[in-house]
Amino acid sequence: MPGNRLELLLRMAEIEYKLRPVRIMIIRDERPLTLDGQRIELQKGIEIEVPYWLAQTLISEGIANMVESPISIEDIARVHFSALSARTPAELEPLPQNFYQNAKEFIKSLEDRIRRELNPILLEEKQKALQYLMEIIDKRLLVILQSLRSPTTMAELSSKLAPEESALLDTLYKTIDLWKRSLLPPQH
Repeated sequence: MPGNRLELLLRMAEIEYKLRPVRIMIIRDERPLTLDGQRIELQKGIEIEVPYWLAQTLISEGIANMVESPISIEDIARVHFSALSARTPAELEPLPQNFYQNAKEFIKSLEDRIRRELNPILLEEKQKALQYLMEIIDKRLLVILQSLRSPTTMAELSSKLAPEESALLDTLYKTIDLWKRSLLPPQH
């Protein structure tokens, strides 16, 4: 089933995102952890690389801080400007690595802060981020749909797509190909 394949590919992209290594700074001494047979020291002041999912757990427990800067509304606005400026598939620029996942995390973090702080500026920032993200998705979806009409354009575009977009393009192409073949008489 094409839909199930798309769900699987999107889930794989999400798992890949959570397994990617990230750098964190330990801010509180804790007992060492063992992960996949490797001992991880948790001494205040050291910087270590761990999978993203473990970093999130250590951060939520107040043991570590992320070293990498998270995506910001300015980062999303830059991608928004670039995406909306592209008029053809050739002009479309690749998204920053993990853009969709980082944007989702950014919006989720804003929602968490809004619940705690009840700050109208945060609510406005969240709405702006959502608007930018929807417009980026709509624009890039339009380019993906246009590329389905030309194999040359698809090949040119594929290197510029995020994994989530590549999964959609692949699923749409295979679904349309199956549909076309079902409408034509069998060839000998």
